[in-house]
Amino acid sequence: MDGVKGQARVIPQLPDLSLIRELRTTMGLSQRDLAARAGVSQSLIAKIEGSGVDPSYGGVRRIFESFEQEVARRVSGKGGYANLIIKDLFTERLIHIEAESTLERGIELMVRGKFTQLPVIDAGRVVGSITDDLIREYTVEETRNQRRPYDEVMVTPVREIMGDPFPILREDTSIELASMHLMQDEAVLVSRRGDIVGILTSADFLNLDLH
Repeated sequence: MDGVKGQARVIPQLPDLSLIRELRTTMGLSQRDLAARAGVSQSLIAKIEGSGVDPSYGGVRRIFESFEQEVARRVSGKGGYANLIIKDLFTERLIHIEAESTLERGIELMVRGKFTQLPVIDAGRVVGSITDDLIREYTVEETRNQRRPYDEVMVTPVREIMGDPFPILREDTSIELASMHLMQDEAVLVSRRGDIVGILTSADFLNLDLH
């Protein structure tokens, strides 16, 4: 089973902070608008855009989630997005993990690809999912008060903490319907003639608004 040399990071890397200004201006949002949507201060937005602060993971996550919600709102409105289908947007390269792989392996894949989630697939069958939040919460709880050593937690099989599988939608499903699923789930798996051929995430929606 694959592993990572040394101690793996529990929290995947922050998204590219330079995208914040680009996304904000592309969407026509002021710093005040974005701050209100994300529940952070306008000064934090200004400092991030000016590279004057090293923000917390939680703060950056809220900012990007607000972008995702704004794109989902526009998708469900009168804009040109309404005619798109999943096939127009999804990522065909599907990175997944097996249920018997370790948390350490999951973290390695998520950090390398800057993912916040991974589907769990065994022998071609989707059996579950893991997310960065799930891994972080489990790791913190298991290592609290030295209950278990970190290295021991990292070799925990994914099957012991995985959540429910992500929804599976056909590639000809409307983007509007897919966006509704993404308001509840971190990803949607995409099927073509019964086979899983890719994944759709909120990041794909952000790319849509940029391009």
